[in-house]
Amino acid sequence: MTEMVKRSNRCALIAALALGALAGVASAQESEAYGQDIRNVLLTFHLVQADGFTDQDPEISDVVSELRKLFNFRGYRLLSTSVFNVGLISNSSGRFAVGDGSQRIVSNDLEEPMTIRARVYSSGRSVETVRAEVTLSDETTRPTGEILFANERPPLLEASVTMRDGQRVVLGSARRTADEPVLILVVTPRIDP
Repeated sequence: MTEMVKRSNRCALIAALALGALAGVASAQESEAYGQDIRNVLLTFHLVQADGFTDQDPEISDVVSELRKLFNFRGYRLLSTSVFNVGLISNSSGRFAVGDGSQRIVSNDLEEPMTIRARVYSSGRSVETVRAEVTLSDETTRPTGEILFANERPPLLEASVTMRDGQRVVLGSARRTADEPVLILVVTPRIDP
């Protein structure tokens, strides 16, 4: 009797694995069909600190010239570079739907981590532009040690902007407190047609 139960369990396991493998094949084929209608947007964010720095930061020399047109600070230094890819999948009408992404920023120069969130969608104007809603938020801890995530407190910076492929956009500036230096967020999108 126990031999029949073991054999029955083995058969059930083999059948389940076979059906699972077939479902995986169907899922892979479905993903490949959608893969043809994905538009990738690569976002490169530079988090820059503005203060009385006199040395040139070679990593952001091309960004500093743009910042000097907008802000009147003595110097700038790069705190963090964040790069993430957002995939826009076309919907049934052929338009590209919303894609989003986020990234946690941890730097020795920041007292507490921060989070960048980006919600990207097709601007509808051309394949060379996208619309993005971006937030920069603190990620702090409560006295209990529990992490207070970015979506649980007001963001430091919110911006909504239409961007062209390769266009560098200064999203804005923010201070965590009156005593801390100004943080500036810059983004450059790369859009796959």
